[in-house]
Amino acid sequence: MPPDRLRVVVGLAVALGLAVLLAQPKVKALEQRFGVTVLISAGVPFLAMGAIFSLDSVGILTPQVLLDLKPAFEFGLGWVGFVVGLHFDVRKLDALPASLGPVIVLESVVPMLTTAGLCAMALLGMGVPWERNAFARDALVLAACAAPSAPISMEIWERRVGRKAARMIDEVTSLDEVTGLALLGVIAILFRPENDTTRWVLPSSAWLLLTLGLGGVLGIVTYVLLRGAHNAAEELTLLLGAVALSAGVAGYLALSVPVVCAIAGALLANLPIRDLEGLKKTLLDVERPIYLIFLLVVGATWRPLEWQGWLLATAFVLARVAGKRLGAIWSKRVGPKELPSAGMLALALAPQSPSSIVLMVSAATLYHGYGLERVRWVINAVIIGGVLTEVVVRILEWRRRRVGVDLTPIPPTRVLPPDPPKPQADAAPVLSTTPTTPEGSA
Repeated sequence: MPPDRLRVVVGLAVALGLAVLLAQPKVKALEQRFGVTVLISAGVPFLAMGAIFSLDSVGILTPQVLLDLKPAFEFGLGWVGFVVGLHFDVRKLDALPASLGPVIVLESVVPMLTTAGLCAMALLGMGVPWERNAFARDALVLAACAAPSAPISMEIWERRVGRKAARMIDEVTSLDEVTGLALLGVIAILFRPENDTTRWVLPSSAWLLLTLGLGGVLGIVTYVLLRGAHNAAEELTLLLGAVALSAGVAGYLALSVPVVCAIAGALLANLPIRDLEGLKKTLLDVERPIYLIFLLVVGATWRPLEWQGWLLATAFVLARVAGKRLGAIWSKRVGPKELPSAGMLALALAPQSPSSIVLMVSAATLYHGYGLERVRWVINAVIIGGVLTEVVVRILEWRRRRVGVDLTPIPPTRVLPPDPPKPQADAAPVLSTTPTTPEGSA
């Protein structure tokens, strides 16, 4: 084997080994304990590793290697899409309070609107012409990335707001990703690449029907395949093939890969599959290594020193946090009474979901070589914005802890020992055999 290929194989093998190591339950437990997201604990190091691997002096993630890794890259997008789609279980939604639906909508749509508005002004300030369709596409992509919130640490938030309120917040973080994917699907339909790139010319309504129909067909195919699995190993093998097929077909048609796979996953979640919880566990166990390798590839094209990305990241963080806060205020008015205060709800939903980077990079694949500088700016904005949001959340938690507002842990309920049995009122009196002294006898 030539030395340059050996270097690539060894480098990718080391990265894959580290990704599997950082996906162990002990690492996840530490993240839950300290309340940090995977982007901070392991994502940033893998981004930096990807940037180092792309250097000419290292020569691991070269442009040719990145081109060869495109099918694996789309496979990772498809896997994340299946995970998001499996959260959309209609039976589970029916069990939620009816008033929680407006909360999910508000906490998704309001940050999208504020982010689209403020980031559009930032793009205008950087000289991006607003007359072209690319301007609206960039603003909508940033809006889609603003919707998802990072999963919360149930251990921490149950102590802060109680078990029932923490469960509601967890459901919001599970379903707001669907809103971001829905907007990403709209972007992929309205802003199509050039005709010579895809060799398909259809109206927007036909692309919408094709997206929905393709996702449904692939979901049924996946369901039929998984029904034939006899054990967990066969199920994982068939699932890998189904995700690869779904991602490949969607990528060939220049559709959004995670959107098509999310539709397939949502259909799969609502069919009478034998072990749905086991399937979810399999997807989640494999998601972490795939996501970290995904960030490794993203880091190879990351340019964190461009000032436009930092300016756009500042606007992205301010708009997103303000939108979450405004949505929390309105959610408190229309949502269930068990919700925590607006400040605590906004604080829980402020951390950025790791899937935001997936949405951004998936949208970047739809540009097909056009506007590469804006693609770099938007990727920088989402990555840097995720880190800055964590810093803002930690500062807000520190301030609330200083003034003793809302962050005082709810003490666990003490189980008191039972009281000793009391004598019954209708019990027969106990006769004493001791003689009594008559009154007056001295």
